[in-house]
Amino acid sequence: MLPNRLGQVKISANLDGEVEIRAKVGQEVAPGQILAVVEGDIQIESLSVRNTSVVVEILVETGTEVPQGTNLMIVKEIKE
Repeated sequence: MLPNRLGQVKISANLDGEVEIRAKVGQEVAPGQILAVVEGDIQIESLSVRNTSVVVEILVETGTEVPQGTNLMIVKEIKE
């Protein structure tokens, strides 16, 4: 996903399933680092960032069942 004008990116579920959040607000995260996992009936999705970022807000709690497209968290890309 592309950042908005403030450099923020919404991390969203790409399938229906139960969420496990693995990051905390204020945490700096690197590309490839898993921020959240969505476990569906058939698939498991691991979500990460493309660029070094800081977690700004977490929108759902671990254990929440979400439909596809639900925003899970917001991160802000760090300019390097």
